[in-house]
Amino acid sequence: MVTYQQLTELGLGPGAIMTRIGNRRLHALHKGVYAVGHRTLTPAGHKLAAVLACGPTAVLSHKSAGTLWELLTTDQTRTDVTVPGTSRAGPRGIRVHRARRLHPEDLQIVDGIPVTSVARTVFDLAGGFTEPQLLRVIEQADRSGKLDCRALERVMKRNPRRSGSTLLRRILADYAGAPLTRSELERRFQDLVRRAGLPPPGLNVEIAGFTVDVCWPEWRLVVELDSRGYHSDPGAFERDRVRDATLQRQRYRILRVTDKRMKRAPAEVLADLRALIALAEEDDERG
Repeated sequence: MVTYQQLTELGLGPGAIMTRIGNRRLHALHKGVYAVGHRTLTPAGHKLAAVLACGPTAVLSHKSAGTLWELLTTDQTRTDVTVPGTSRAGPRGIRVHRARRLHPEDLQIVDGIPVTSVARTVFDLAGGFTEPQLLRVIEQADRSGKLDCRALERVMKRNPRRSGSTLLRRILADYAGAPLTRSELERRFQDLVRRAGLPPPGLNVEIAGFTVDVCWPEWRLVVELDSRGYHSDPGAFERDRVRDATLQRQRYRILRVTDKRMKRAPAEVLADLRALIALAEEDDERG
């Protein structure tokens, strides 16, 4: 892809550019933006073309940035682009958003495309999303290891009057809260088991080369306690999935319990435990 300005900087005049358009060596995508050789572009290529069409300070943003960061699973017909200091309409197929300024922390480049940071993208989406929609975006950012609540706080502090700030603050306060320490989570879980009258499980048990947090060997039941709080370690996320798959091949059932769920829904955690124990006993009866 190339812009008109880039072509002139390479020494091509208007006539030479028109000649290349005529012989289909350049294909116009937007005014002043051309595909070189062919018009077949990837979704990322169309996003880059939209950004180039809006000028040197433009960045991909909102839903389009959400899809690039893989926070959203569906794309849209129009591409969202933010241009600092302008409210003009964008070229056809581009939705231009106005921003007085973008802080350097709000800007990143992904696959060669200038794009708003994850924190800025979540903040922008908050202005047009419902609470369930925004919560799903935050959960996806957390699962993929991209959630940085401190960066979100800084974005909100820089833009205190923006639409969606109140909703975003409420969701973050409810979503993260004060995480339990590892020892607190273990103690609460053991208290729950003891009050329910269940036999004490094994703690930090080694199975198939992995150390699991809690295990009832008689029911082939493993419980993993997650006290990670705000941030995810992408490497740990992948290792946990490998461990789960290995244990499942050994015919273990696995229940993951987060600190948030342990604090807010202990009765549901206990119900899950009892249901998995019942399934294990049914399997034993069937032999």
